[in-house]
Amino acid sequence: MLNDTHQWVALYTNSRSEKKTAQTIQNAGYEVYLPLQHIRRQWSDRWKSVEVPLFNSYIFAKIRAKDVAPIRNSAGVVCIVSWHGQPAIIPEGEINAIKRLMEAAAEVHVRNNSQLKRGARVRIVEGPFVNMEGMLISDCEEGNFCVSISGLDFALVTTIEESILVPVEEDPDRQKGLWEET
Repeated sequence: MLNDTHQWVALYTNSRSEKKTAQTIQNAGYEVYLPLQHIRRQWSDRWKSVEVPLFNSYIFAKIRAKDVAPIRNSAGVVCIVSWHGQPAIIPEGEINAIKRLMEAAAEVHVRNNSQLKRGARVRIVEGPFVNMEGMLISDCEEGNFCVSISGLDFALVTTIEESILVPVEEDPDRQKGLWEET
């Protein structure tokens, strides 16, 4: 539930208007995060590198409870992603982890969580993602690493060498999110 402190929420936007909507909300004074990736697209006569949103029709904004109505009424915003009538809060650690993945220029794929079979919880022990925790995806080749985005039905998937993954023992008292560092 949103309160008087700034918290991250996901905004569902009109199709193909993520960049414009993010700029509109940022111009209104809110902190916005739109993860973008570079991909190569083929036109009939050439290949071109283009920048596209990592999550189609989604952007993230850091808002307070009193900001819900102005954000919801912003041009390009279809709705604020909600659960049981309340805006779904995206933990700061998950936003930071997305930023780390994007900064490392790792090949990242977005999958719907319902397509993933959850495997063992693991921690990365070397490299740019050291100490990040997530799940191995059992229905993919070994070494695929997945982290769920709470509040959305998505997961980010990248390939990590199996040799730098160690199992994490489950602690029933642990409340740490998948993206949080140890």
